[in-house]
Amino acid sequence: MKDYYAILEIPVTAAIPEIKQAYRKLVMIYHPDKNNDDPYSLLKFNDIKEAYDVLISPRKKEAYLQERWLNKAKGQTIGQDIVTAPAILMKSIELNKAVATMDAYRMDYKNIAAVISTLLNDEVIAQLLELKESDIHSSIIRILIKTTAPLPYRETNAVAIQLRKLANQQPVLLREIEQAVMQKKQTENWSNRKGFFVLLLTLLICLLIYFSVH
Repeated sequence: MKDYYAILEIPVTAAIPEIKQAYRKLVMIYHPDKNNDDPYSLLKFNDIKEAYDVLISPRKKEAYLQERWLNKAKGQTIGQDIVTAPAILMKSIELNKAVATMDAYRMDYKNIAAVISTLLNDEVIAQLLELKESDIHSSIIRILIKTTAPLPYRETNAVAIQLRKLANQQPVLLREIEQAVMQKKQTENWSNRKGFFVLLLTLLICLLIYFSVH
């Protein structure tokens, strides 16, 4: 369960004016326009908006506080994400949407790859495999493959290392991961060679023009 008070960096006793003030301050810091669409900032920004929307509404706030109390009564830690396949899938979908809205020419490829690898770190993968929800694992892998679409080969390959672990020897998923990586590698190889071929073609045309006039 998310700790909306911690997200807005306010005490549980905060009144409406304090909530509004904290929201305005944090929005100015984490707004995507101020952070070059950084995925970390975008996810943080979405959490801030969600927290504000709940705490500013008397009805939503009351329901949230009741749920918060029940979770504490059960001994659950507020603000600590419970790793489940649906939760990781939802975060993967949110990340995919965030990356899809970014300017490809201003994108921080290394940072995006780091976000994906953090989302699917070894500890998370171990817990997911223990839960044995392979159908959802497949969805996570496929959505994260789509998320790597704008990334170069090196970053895509780094993400693929974690995806292979979650695939857990499933041939179909492993094949999809390898196809994505190899396609990226082939595309980059062709792009690197294309410059040479264009230069060679230009030289040939110049030679043809030269010999045709002499």
